[in-house]
Amino acid sequence: MFYHRPTIVMILSALILLPLATAIAEEEVRIATYNIKYLDDGVVDQGDRRDKLIRVIAELDADVVALQEIKSRSALEKIFDEDDWYIIIDDDSNDRQNLALAVRKPLLPVGRSDDLDAEVDDFLFPDQADNQAFPKRRDVLCVQIRTPITEVEIWVMVVHAKARAGGRAATDERRELAARMLVQRLEAEFDEEHYILLGDFNDNPDDRSLNILESGNPYAMGGPEMVRGPFLINLTETLCAEDVVNHGLKSNDIDAESNRVVTVAPGSRDINNEQRGTDTYTGDILFDQILIPFHMLGNYVDGSIAVLDCPDGVLGNNTTRASDHLPVYADFVFVAAEDGSGAPSTARIQIVAVLPNPEGQDAGHEQIVLRNVSDEIINLEGWQLIDRGDNSYQLSGELVASEDRTVVLTINTMPLNNSGDTIRIHDDQGSEHDQVTYTHLQVQPGIWIQFR
Repeated sequence: MFYHRPTIVMILSALILLPLATAIAEEEVRIATYNIKYLDDGVVDQGDRRDKLIRVIAELDADVVALQEIKSRSALEKIFDEDDWYIIIDDDSNDRQNLALAVRKPLLPVGRSDDLDAEVDDFLFPDQADNQAFPKRRDVLCVQIRTPITEVEIWVMVVHAKARAGGRAATDERRELAARMLVQRLEAEFDEEHYILLGDFNDNPDDRSLNILESGNPYAMGGPEMVRGPFLINLTETLCAEDVVNHGLKSNDIDAESNRVVTVAPGSRDINNEQRGTDTYTGDILFDQILIPFHMLGNYVDGSIAVLDCPDGVLGNNTTRASDHLPVYADFVFVAAEDGSGAPSTARIQIVAVLPNPEGQDAGHEQIVLRNVSDEIINLEGWQLIDRGDNSYQLSGELVASEDRTVVLTINTMPLNNSGDTIRIHDDQGSEHDQVTYTHLQVQPGIWIQFR
């Protein structure tokens, strides 16, 4: 993989379609989660393991890494060069299962200055009364970071759920309780925020705790399903459907020809589902996952979710192996709003989603979803959609309160460019009510780009 860093991409659309081409700042950020099994200062005496971890982190090439099972900052500094990374961890704890976050510069932890010591306020459930759901030192670490170019602020929430040790059936209830508590907290305090929930959930995407998080339903049951949301989207659900795993892999899982780890364990999903409610060991599994709220789907680079198949991640024995987990990662794109804030607070109509690249022919089939966010009926006569090149589409009819409407763009009006575009909606007085921007990285055949 090439050296990965946030970049500005200048999107210049064809002059025939967009005579007033505009430069849009965007940056791609890779976010990963990695359980580094019981990482302590002794790793410096295990040079082989340390060197493997350094190579895994280099190949992972992430900008933000959520970490679990870390004993100390000094141990992490053996792997993450402090000249290049900010490391947030509870310095007052000497527990070997600490949570941590590594943020690669120039991304910036918000409001921290030089204080990278995680305090009580950095955890979602610090009360000891919550230890049943969140074992001591394994509360949810919650840190806000800012992208350097687009200045988008994202909450990164690091999870390490109760392990299955002691019996899967006996511990299911604790993971499910944690999921319910997380849903309540996220709904109450992070509803409109950009956030990413990731870490070692000690359940796979089919299990009840994850289905609670995905659906927002505290009574959701365990079992396979491929429904996105409606509360959180589990990006790793597609990996689970393909029997991809990231925990339990060893040296004999390296393919000799490609020298890459084989991360597909045929039947692993079925085994986990068949043994639900028992304490039977289910073998290699997908424990580490990444979840996002529905309104961030437009930031996710579709298909980028993956398990890092780096051989250095599994070489060796239980002492010298980098970890018993492989990292899981996904890529996101963030675009700078022209006014730095997105839609005006007085917006009455919002742009919810766009379909710039429908299956088959684009012209006459591209679509935009509008939503009336006011509490009254709005007459759309004289309203118009306008793209970056000032091409326009005239709206008509009425839109009742809280209603969504799908607009199919007719031929020779306002094309949605597959190379990226900005769409605005103006009322009959010419006032702008909303504006959205998407990039070429988000455009996939037949895939809607969601903004809200």
